[in-house]
Amino acid sequence: MSTEFRRYAGDRRGGATNGVLFAASGMLLALADALLHPLLVLPLIVAQLTDSWLAVGAVAAIAGGMWFVPQPLAAWVVGGRRKLAWAAGAALVRAAAIALLAYVLAQAAGAGDPNLLRSLLICYAAYVLAGGFAHVAFAGVVDRAVPHGGRPALLAIRSLLGTAAAAAAGMIVYRVFDDPGSPFPRNAELLTTGAAVALVAAACLVALTKEPGRLGPTPAAPFGRRLRQSAAALGDPSLRRYLLMRIPLALAAALDPFYLLYAQREFGIPLRIAGAYLVALVLARLVSTVLWRPIAARHGPKAVLQGAALVRILIPLVALLLPYLAETPLYRQRVTDPATIHALFGVVFVGVGVALGAQILANHAYLVAIAPADRRPAYVGVANAVIAVVAATPLAVGLALDRDAGFRNLFLVAVLVGFVAVVATGALTNPAPTPRLAPGAWRLRRARP
Repeated sequence: MSTEFRRYAGDRRGGATNGVLFAASGMLLALADALLHPLLVLPLIVAQLTDSWLAVGAVAAIAGGMWFVPQPLAAWVVGGRRKLAWAAGAALVRAAAIALLAYVLAQAAGAGDPNLLRSLLICYAAYVLAGGFAHVAFAGVVDRAVPHGGRPALLAIRSLLGTAAAAAAGMIVYRVFDDPGSPFPRNAELLTTGAAVALVAAACLVALTKEPGRLGPTPAAPFGRRLRQSAAALGDPSLRRYLLMRIPLALAAALDPFYLLYAQREFGIPLRIAGAYLVALVLARLVSTVLWRPIAARHGPKAVLQGAALVRILIPLVALLLPYLAETPLYRQRVTDPATIHALFGVVFVGVGVALGAQILANHAYLVAIAPADRRPAYVGVANAVIAVVAATPLAVGLALDRDAGFRNLFLVAVLVGFVAVVATGALTNPAPTPRLAPGAWRLRRARP
């Protein structure tokens, strides 16, 4: 008995170190993700390689859809095994994919190289697929290696450090694109090299994590049972109503990777402003999460999802109306600095950050609230599968732009789709918010006979 107790205590002794490694690796991953941001960095790189809007949409579709594709496979492969080796291996694959992309960019003669776009899409797809797999595997490691009591605080620290790293990445993007001595593909090479270094460091920290050996591996659920649970989940009216809301909400975001290129062509926004917009987006996401939280506590996740849908209407409206504002006599008389319209367009990306903050807070909370405890993975899996399919919508947007559909027509469509999402939120089940005890309530309970 004493030997078993010492072994179990040895497994738990590295909990604090695991927490530090978890937070630090998350910060490095956030830095790498921001340096390769699919809405603000990669569209600018793709635009240097091709005039095809479809290629810009392909990057966004890869980022939004392929992240979910390997997760069911990862849950099945890793479920009954030790998870650390899989997590570290997938992290190394991510780093290798971006390192290869940096090497290809370093060897490129210029933007006219026909292989650059193909290499970028292949390497980025490998990066996203490996990231989805690593996410599931490392989440299993954290679940076993970090004590449950300290996990909320650790997640908050990781989120805060990740936001700081992403904001730092925005400043790096600003400096790189502002450097006249770093034309394309040199600027893209610098950003991908920085991302590769951060990914290698994160993979090393993941490999240093101690996975408890005395806690047996969690067995994977049989594939047939998961299919039956997924079918049963689709039979739940609450989940179907959620999906009917979530689909138009995701469709309304299909224009996100095109806003920056639209602003560049409409207002002549310089490349470096992408870094400032990136800082605005990540800070808006953090601050809005803090502001959405009391709304969720008081009114439940449904109210937060309604707020996200309303913001989604405003984003394309701002992009649609700003050119008309810039043409008014009053604006021309009062505003002479072209940087003003650049700053005003930043409201679009602030809105994207606010909407993301709301969805990060409310989507999972809503699914957890409506799903039976033993079937929550099935509910989340069904929702992820649907969103992975909808995430391919930027391909359709890019194809429409290639056929001269026009940005303003697409903005109007996005406003309409956002309105549909707002209407659909009205049909959602309203899970009761977590009750909060008033100060001294414990004394009243103890005083009961």
